[in-house]
Amino acid sequence: MNIVKDFLLQLALIATLVFTFQTLLGAKHERRWRSSNILQAVLLAIAIVLCMSFPAYVTSKIRLDIRIVPLLLGTLYGGWKTGLFLTVTIIIYRIYLGVDLGFYTTAITLVVSMPAILMCQNSFLKATKKKRIRLALLLSMFYCLMGVTSGSLIRGISIQFLLINGIYVCMTATTVWLFISLNETIKEILLENQQLQTTAKDAEISFLRSQIKPHFLYNSLNSIAALCIDEPQKAEALTLDLSQYMKSSFNFKQMDALTTIDNELELVKTYLNIEKARFGARLNVAYDVDTHLDMWIPPLVLQPLVENSIKHGLMTTLRGGTVNISIKKETDSVVRFVVEDNGIGMTATGMREIWNPNGKKQGTGIGLWNLNQRIKLLYGQGIRIESMEGRGTKVYFDIPIRPIMPSGG
Repeated sequence: MNIVKDFLLQLALIATLVFTFQTLLGAKHERRWRSSNILQAVLLAIAIVLCMSFPAYVTSKIRLDIRIVPLLLGTLYGGWKTGLFLTVTIIIYRIYLGVDLGFYTTAITLVVSMPAILMCQNSFLKATKKKRIRLALLLSMFYCLMGVTSGSLIRGISIQFLLINGIYVCMTATTVWLFISLNETIKEILLENQQLQTTAKDAEISFLRSQIKPHFLYNSLNSIAALCIDEPQKAEALTLDLSQYMKSSFNFKQMDALTTIDNELELVKTYLNIEKARFGARLNVAYDVDTHLDMWIPPLVLQPLVENSIKHGLMTTLRGGTVNISIKKETDSVVRFVVEDNGIGMTATGMREIWNPNGKKQGTGIGLWNLNQRIKLLYGQGIRIESMEGRGTKVYFDIPIRPIMPSGG
């Protein structure tokens, strides 16, 4: 019974470390492959040391453990560097425990079996779940066979020796099958979960975008309607301008469609043409845009900010004001988009209402809240706002540079 308890203890120690990494840390470090591998190697090395520290004593001279499980997991999933690190860990800790016949058995087993495990690593990663389990079982059996062979050469063969190692091989194979199966199942669950999150994010972005389209049209057509009686020719020109813009700039067939900075500025200028025709000299616009910014950005990220500045910042006063639109490189990898006005600014209460998802029902419009949600979903950090009552408002956000690759072969 003590032997069974010792093996169960080793099993629990390995499970705690391996599945803690897989379920809690693996998903977070997925995009940082190097740090993920290092963390995995360290945890598996700890598992090996714990297995060797709490072995199952069959006799005073024979001690058994299932160090092969973390060794196999680390090498097959982590690659040759992880495998080498774990092998060195086993040898060093075995020296620490004492250089006896068991040490030589361990050394010979590792020298013979590790090359075979490393040779199968690429095939393991490319295989299906069932083939991975079979391959892991074969490699664990090979490792055990090398251990039995080296042990018999050093200690000699006896019925007791063969019986003990037969039981050990069965327990090792069962443990390897269990861990590889569970590991593969957890990886499948994590992958499905990530796919569901991606699908949900795309759906939410698509929904937010669909909200902006009628919102933009509603405000633009209202501006055109205001010109129809007094200046019908200008209203006609602006209607054609809007129609041409709709044809060229709203053709987002895929949920993850992106656009260029030039196209986004075309959208803004079309909207501003309509608003300037309505408000005349009360509305001024200034641009500060870096040249040669060939990068992909989400559509409809500037127009809502410009609309918000005009509607809530400038046109609430008779004097009007100026909207400054800036697109500048903040660093080599980030571009900052800024829309700033010298309008009435916002109070602290007004600032808080912006982040209220129901703010649009209170008269603040859907623009800022909507855009903040989209940018946060795509890049992790939303828009930022600086405002002073009576002085104006500055809204800005950063987008990582994603260059436009030239087409053609």
